[in-house]
Amino acid sequence: MNGPFDILIIGDDEPALCAAACAAKAGSRVGVLRKNATRRKSFTASTPAIPNFVWRRLELQDYDLALNPVSTRVTLLHGAKEISTFDNDRQTADWLAGKEIKDHHIWSDFTDEVASLAHDNFVADLQFSTKKKLRNGLAKLLSDPYALDRAARMTGASETLLDDYLTDGSLKAHLSAHALSPSGFGPREQGSAAALINFLDETAWPVRPDKNSQSIRTILEKICQTEGVSFLAGRITEVTTASNKHIALSIGADESVKTRIIFFATPETARAYGVDQNLSSPMVDAPGHANFSVKFKLAEFIDPPAGDRDGIFQIVDSATELQEARDSAVKGQFPKKLPVEFEYTRNGEIIARSSFLPGAFFEDGEWRGWTGQDRQAAVTLIKERLTSRMPGLAAQIRRTETEVVTPYLGETPFAGCDQIIVQSRPHNTISAAVKLIDEVIGRDE
Repeated sequence: MNGPFDILIIGDDEPALCAAACAAKAGSRVGVLRKNATRRKSFTASTPAIPNFVWRRLELQDYDLALNPVSTRVTLLHGAKEISTFDNDRQTADWLAGKEIKDHHIWSDFTDEVASLAHDNFVADLQFSTKKKLRNGLAKLLSDPYALDRAARMTGASETLLDDYLTDGSLKAHLSAHALSPSGFGPREQGSAAALINFLDETAWPVRPDKNSQSIRTILEKICQTEGVSFLAGRITEVTTASNKHIALSIGADESVKTRIIFFATPETARAYGVDQNLSSPMVDAPGHANFSVKFKLAEFIDPPAGDRDGIFQIVDSATELQEARDSAVKGQFPKKLPVEFEYTRNGEIIARSSFLPGAFFEDGEWRGWTGQDRQAAVTLIKERLTSRMPGLAAQIRRTETEVVTPYLGETPFAGCDQIIVQSRPHNTISAAVKLIDEVIGRDE
C-alpha cells in the first residue's frame, strides 16, 4: 500500500507536474500516477505558458529555463487566404487593418469585453463550492439579471459571443479554430463560449523552450523529485472508498494507493479516465471526440505557408466546418473535412493534431474502439489537409508516429467517487491547475 497521499495527480504532462511540485512545496504529500513507467514521447512543440507566480514559487530561474512566446497564431483558409493574430492587441489590430478587415476597429474593445467576462468567474465559483455555497451562489445569480446575462454568455455558444462583436467570417473561423481545437467543441455547442473566453485570456499564449534550454517537463520532473513527489505507474483497475477521509486505488494486479483527493490537471486527462466534471459543457450520449496526433519526420525541411516556423497553424475553411466535424465525431464517423492544427519542432519535424475525430466508431448499431486501420485513415485525412496548403509535403515525409487519446469506454473505475477535482480549462492550463490545487489545499486546511 502506497501513501496515504494528500493528493494523487493523474497524468504527468506539464500542468500536472507544475501542480504536483507546487502542492509538494506547500507541504502536501503528493503522488503522480503515469500510465507507463517511462515518460511518453512528446507530441507537441509548444507548451502552456508558466505564469510568474508559478515561476517564482518553483524558482525556475535556477534551472536556466528560457522560454519564447509562440510568434503568431495562423489560420490557413480556403483559397490561400490567411488570418493571423498576435499576443499584442495593437499588433493584431494593425495586421487586420493591413488586410482591410473591418473588425480591426473593435478588436481591442472585443478582447477587453471578453477579459471582463473571464474575470467574473461565475462558472468556476459555482463549480468549486460546497453544497451550501452552491445553493447560495445560484440564488444570488438568479436574482441579478446583469450577472445572469453574463453567466449565460459564458456558458453559451462561442458563435453567439463572436457574432455580438465581429462581422468578418474569416476572423471568426480563425478564433473558433484556435479556441476550440483542444476541446473538440463545435462553435454552436453550448459551453464552447467558455473555451473561447479562456483562449483569449492574456496568460493563454503558449511558449516554446529556447533551442539551448532543457525541456520544461525534464525540469519539472527534477523539481518534483527534489520536493519528494512520488511517481507511480500502472493502470487503475478499481477505486473504492477506504474511509471517510481516504479512497483506495488498485493499480495493476498487486499495487494499491490511498489518497484523500484525486486531481486531474487537464480536462483531456480526465476524459481519458471517464471523468467529466466540466459544468460549462454538456454531456452527450456518445463517446465524443478523440485527441489524435501525428509526427511527420521529413527528408528535407518544408517552409511553412506563412513563412513563420515558430507559429501555430490551423487548417479550416470556415467555422461551419468545425461544427460539422464535431457532429460527425459525436455520431462515431470520420468528418468529410477534418480541421487540423500543426506546428514545427526545433529539428524541423511537423506535429499535426486534431480533436475533431470520433472517440469511438458507430458501426452496425454498436460502438467500437479505435483500430490500426482507423489510425492509418486519420493520418491520411491529416496528410490530405496539410498537402492542400503545402503541396510539396507528401514527397518529403519519411516516417510517421501517431498517438490517440480516446474517452474511457465502458464503466469508469471512478464511478461513484466524489473526491475528484478536475481542472476544466483547455487553455492556460498550468496557471489554472496550480490555482485550483491551491484552492484544494486551502479548503482542506
